[in-house]
Amino acid sequence: MNWHPVISESVNELFQRQQNIRIARAGYFPQLNAGVIAGHDSEDEGDGNGHALQLYASQVIYDFGKVSSGVDLASAEATRSLANVLFSVDQVARQTANAAIEVQRYQALLGIARERIDGVQSIASLVRMRSERGASSRSDLLQAESRMQAARADFQQLEARLARWRAELQNFVGAEQPFAVSMEATPSLTSACEAPVSAVTASPRVLIAEASRDEAMARLEEAKSDAWPTLSLDANYNRYLDPNYVDANVIDENESSVFLNLSMPIYQGGRISATKQSSAYALQAADYAKDAAIETVARDYRSAQEQERGLARSLGILEARERSIRETRDLYRKQYSSLGTRTLLDLLNSEQELYQARQELSGTRFDLERLRLDCLYNVGALRRAFGIEGRQVQGVQILP
Repeated sequence: MNWHPVISESVNELFQRQQNIRIARAGYFPQLNAGVIAGHDSEDEGDGNGHALQLYASQVIYDFGKVSSGVDLASAEATRSLANVLFSVDQVARQTANAAIEVQRYQALLGIARERIDGVQSIASLVRMRSERGASSRSDLLQAESRMQAARADFQQLEARLARWRAELQNFVGAEQPFAVSMEATPSLTSACEAPVSAVTASPRVLIAEASRDEAMARLEEAKSDAWPTLSLDANYNRYLDPNYVDANVIDENESSVFLNLSMPIYQGGRISATKQSSAYALQAADYAKDAAIETVARDYRSAQEQERGLARSLGILEARERSIRETRDLYRKQYSSLGTRTLLDLLNSEQELYQARQELSGTRFDLERLRLDCLYNVGALRRAFGIEGRQVQGVQILP
């Protein structure tokens, strides 16, 4: 979280938007400027060429909401940037958690594959003993060895996939070396899909759409205010630096003035009305974009919710199936070794079927974890589940 470039990009964009609020608020305060002017004045008396020190001050008295709408616009942009920070944090948290779940998945599958090798190895040993006694043919021994090689090849493939996901997780957390992950399930994921669909309004994707709508509203108000006059109090002070430049009839080389300034656009080629119309359409588009964001996130949440419920229901069936196949495998071994009523193929197939059942059961458990993670992501609850809320992330306080 404290170094990921995606988060860094969104955080620095937020800092930029926050400074834009200060820029907009500066319109409430007096504006003071100074300068030096030089030139030629075609007066009848005096030199006509000279320099002058000039001070100019202006304070807006009333502008029909020009400054305030600018502040509202900058604030809405900052709010959208903050929502984008939350979105980036959630994205990184989700990707990291998914990588951790995949590491757990392949650690579990590797353990199952190791037990499969042990199981096939014990069958091969049993076949070898029977072959030495003349109870099994050489073809049985070759068949057992073939299954052993297949089990070892599968084990190596799983090792490669585990190494890939460990490297992925290492990259996300910034660790120097790959590391193992605890096989304990995350307690916060257990009830992740129980929130109502209305909870999706807390998703950063929805928050971004809401902030974009506020931004469009502020732009519309800004466009409306541009059509109205601005009343300001202006003051001007000139100090002439060349005595010969000053009109001979004027004794004082200093000149000052204070006046009220009322300015209003009269005709801008239709720019103001077009800007208002454009902003109105942008607001309508933002309304639809917000509705679309809510609909999309709600659809994703419902999909994850229904899949999670389906897999949770099937988990008990898969566990019972795994127990049944294990008992069958054990029974086949006894029948093969003592009674001779089962063939080697029956024994090898039962071992393979048990391996596939255990793989399916383990895969379902970790698929459940990923679906529950998706549920948390879609309702904006990942930060709370992983203890990110209330922490500083690259200088930004992560609040609910």
